[in-house]
Amino acid sequence: MNLTPLKPIVNSAVLLAELQLMANNIPDFRSFTSTSREHFEWLGKTHALLARWDSLEAISFRQVSGFLGMPQTREGNLMQLMGILHRALADLQLDTPSKPDHSFGPGAVYDFFKALRDLLSTATQTVMVVDPYLDDQVFDTYISGIDPTVSVKLLTTKVGEQFRPALDKYRVQHSQDIQARKTKSIHDRVVMMDGNSCWVLGQSINNAAKSKPTYIAPVSPDTAGEKIRIYQGIWNDSEPV
Repeated sequence: MNLTPLKPIVNSAVLLAELQLMANNIPDFRSFTSTSREHFEWLGKTHALLARWDSLEAISFRQVSGFLGMPQTREGNLMQLMGILHRALADLQLDTPSKPDHSFGPGAVYDFFKALRDLLSTATQTVMVVDPYLDDQVFDTYISGIDPTVSVKLLTTKVGEQFRPALDKYRVQHSQDIQARKTKSIHDRVVMMDGNSCWVLGQSINNAAKSKPTYIAPVSPDTAGEKIRIYQGIWNDSEPV
């Protein structure tokens, strides 16, 4: 049997940023119980990200997580979990340039597509894409790369004639919770995932990097939560497509 760790093809800079966010937001496991949603969400998200780095290390992380309910060994198990997490960070830092290339020059359409699709594929619970100019191509190009168990929200300003039919057909075929709304209250292009990470895009995704330079930039953890809250409020006040 081949036990070589499997490393799915994922943008290492994106994965590093997501895992660093988890390392910066570790919940207090002294209050861990069998119904602690905060703790299980953190463990689930971190495990999913580790699985995209190294499948065997992710298995170890999951196995050790199963013993956190035992107070007498919890501290030692947490040390093992932190060891796995920080090995992943150290390894990814070696694979990632000190200044990750989230900038894309004119014509780098595929590079932008690959980076954004890789980013969206790391979501484990929710995705919200905010872009004033979404079209029906978003489903084949980007949404198809998201796990079908992930809930997706698309917030835009204008939709073409083919957008709603494409939305309905995609939702039926993939049995995915995907909703779309429109509003005139947005100008930026933003991607938010799992309620804790936020990325700003330099251009609308349907024309990104075609003729002008653009970027994908992470929002600092200190301000991501507030940005997510603001856009959730806009979503609540918007009109269903």
